[in-house]
Amino acid sequence: MKIVPYDKRYKNVFIEMNKQWISEMFVMEEEDIAVLNHFEQSLEQGGQIFFAVDDNDEVLACCMIAPLPNGEWEIEKFCARGMYTGTGAGSACLQACIEYAREKKVETIVIVSNRKCTHAIRLYKKYGFVEVPVDKEKFPFDRADIAFEQVFQYE
Repeated sequence: MKIVPYDKRYKNVFIEMNKQWISEMFVMEEEDIAVLNHFEQSLEQGGQIFFAVDDNDEVLACCMIAPLPNGEWEIEKFCARGMYTGTGAGSACLQACIEYAREKKVETIVIVSNRKCTHAIRLYKKYGFVEVPVDKEKFPFDRADIAFEQVFQYE
């Protein structure tokens, strides 16, 4: 397995994997559709998507980090093929996003999720994210019932 940054050849895989997991656990919301239809704008603004791919170039997991208008950055559209596979692909993608944020000197990363996503929540905590109140103006998802942030200090 290797971690690679966004490449247009993975565009449809990124969209379909995210639609699939969201539809399996929840309902696609307007905000999901907007993000998936316009995620390349976030990339143009400095964001990035990391993919875990196997030796056959099959995508195992993906995770996007994107700037928000308030200066924070958000981890979003984070999923693994077949969810909870235990391959470490999701972990590796999340770690790549965190390292990318540090390279860019991002001060705060935020994540919004749902308490049903127990594996993801454990992963966020493992990587140092701390639970914070859900800001419904910033995160307009109906399913959003838990949020996290990680604040970095630079010298």
